[in-house]
Amino acid sequence: MHLSKHSFRSVFLLLFFVFPFIGLANPLDPEFGDEQQFSDAEKYESLALQYAQNDDVENAVIYIEKYIQETGDFSFIERSAFEEFLRLDAYEALRDKYLLKFDMGTFFYLYVGLIGIFIAFMLNFRKRTDKLATGLIGGFVFMHSFFLIHVCLYLTNYTFYQPHVLSISTIFSLLYGPLLYFYYRRVTENYAFKKTDLLHLIPTLVFIAFFLPIYSLSAEDKLAVMMGVGAYDVHPYIQPVTIAKLASLIIYGILTFKVFRSNKTNATASLNRKLQRNIMMMYGVYTLSYAVYAYFMFVLVFSGIIFHFQLLSMTAIVLYVSYVAYANPKMLQAAVQKVKEKIIESKYQNSGLTDGLSLDLKTDLLRLLEDDKIYRQNTIKLATIADQLGTTRHNASQVINEHFGLNFFELINKYRVEEAMLLLGDNDNDLNIIDVAYEVGYNNKVTFNKSFKRFANLTPSQFIKLQAIA
Repeated sequence: MHLSKHSFRSVFLLLFFVFPFIGLANPLDPEFGDEQQFSDAEKYESLALQYAQNDDVENAVIYIEKYIQETGDFSFIERSAFEEFLRLDAYEALRDKYLLKFDMGTFFYLYVGLIGIFIAFMLNFRKRTDKLATGLIGGFVFMHSFFLIHVCLYLTNYTFYQPHVLSISTIFSLLYGPLLYFYYRRVTENYAFKKTDLLHLIPTLVFIAFFLPIYSLSAEDKLAVMMGVGAYDVHPYIQPVTIAKLASLIIYGILTFKVFRSNKTNATASLNRKLQRNIMMMYGVYTLSYAVYAYFMFVLVFSGIIFHFQLLSMTAIVLYVSYVAYANPKMLQAAVQKVKEKIIESKYQNSGLTDGLSLDLKTDLLRLLEDDKIYRQNTIKLATIADQLGTTRHNASQVINEHFGLNFFELINKYRVEEAMLLLGDNDNDLNIIDVAYEVGYNNKVTFNKSFKRFANLTPSQFIKLQAIA
């Protein structure tokens, strides 16, 4: 067959352009061709499906996970091609690791966390309370609650679907102790903040500086971190964070305990002190459980039981502090006393009563109140107190105002209510509410209830219920 020059040139050009495509379509080395033609994700998908077809669950799981890490597509786990692997341990472990899950335990943490956040906000909307004290205890409850909700997101794998929550509660780690410490100082010493107190925020600012690069990552990069293939560990800076948090809990726990021990207020006002004591005990249990958790995590083997034990300690704190702080705002009224002292100081600045005589009269008055329990007399008057002290009504009134920050009737009712608290909290006696009212000096239940509500911020019935859990 004779080919013209034109025909020969056409055949040559055809072979020149088509031959390379023929070579790509039929590679000599199939594996080499796959690597060139397909992306890593497509390669992992293909291999996972091939191994699944061959009933090789171990290798199928390996490439399913590689595909997920490459694409972030968690729905791949539930492909119909893998249905035969259901109830097989390796495949179920993969599902448990990446797919959404929910159980009663995680619901409990979520429930407590939401309660705590609600209480934290409600505390700051109450009227006639010390806003600084309620802000401190509210912040304490809020941060623990926020952490519990974050843990719930982690346990349910929801963090994979919302990557921006990565380590979001970590920056609060060093604030639990300072908040409780300054709260105790506020309610026991009426402490006012100073500029130097800002130094307590330095460790938290350091944490923020370390975590800012992590928080600024894109959602894709954060997801890569969570799956262990990112620029940071799955739990960034877990060791220094845990050690620093444990040190903070211990140091501020000791400081808070010292404040609690140094509070020398009248011991008959037992309810507030019992509540503060119980909070301290729960804080101590949480600190101990966190120390055990840290030890197991770094020295021994991570234990889910220990992990949940320290979480349960935290839920106990949230529930208890939320309840007592909301139900008994008397603990948050410290600032009122300071204002009264300034008014009283101005009122008696021209008095002829010397400091020495004033202190002597105060000592005698305490003896009448605490030893003789003169307030039990239902006809008690200021003149009666003055006669017992051997002084004038004016001097007796000044001593009460200056040393107790109360007027005569407030002082008498305060001692009556405090003794009533002791009697109502004593499970060994058979006195009912009206019997207690008569016992401490009241003539009727209405006046008793009114005075009790003022000093305890609870009715006698509410106090009995609170005492049962305190």
